[in-house]
Formats: sequence, structure tokens, C-alpha cells
Amino acid sequence: MNGIAVRGIRIMLGMTQAEFADKLRISQSLISDVENGRRGVTSNLRVRIAQTFGTGPDIIQAIERAKDSDKLAL
Repeated sequence: MNGIAVRGIRIMLGMTQAEFADKLRISQSLISDVENGRRGVTSNLRVRIAQTFGTGPDIIQAIERAKDSDKLAL
């Protein structure tokens, strides 16, 4: 999982960075840094996302879409 996948999950859930961070009990600046590639996705953050939002097909699909969009040349 990378920052683009985190952004994809957040957008799929219809949340702002602040709302997403609040749900995960972390700072909004951390979410911003992760989404913009300034910080990596730690195993702790992966676990928090899975525990908070689950690992259902919609989450997996959001990650896959994010991976695909990362491959597109814009």
C-alpha cells in the first residue's frame, strides 16, 4: 500500500483528510504527508486502516484502482 492507495480509500469513503485522520486517531498532517509521498505508509497505519475500515472488497477495489491510476501517464 502506498500514499495513492490511502488517498483512494479515503476518497472512496467520502472523507476529507481531517475526517479520515480523526477516525484513525492520527494527525491530518500525517495523512497529507503520506498521500503526497513525503512519508511512507507504515505497518501501523496499514493495521489502523484495516481495523477501522475493514478489508472488504470495496477497500481492496479502492487500493487496486489507486494502483492502476498510478500507472497512467497524466
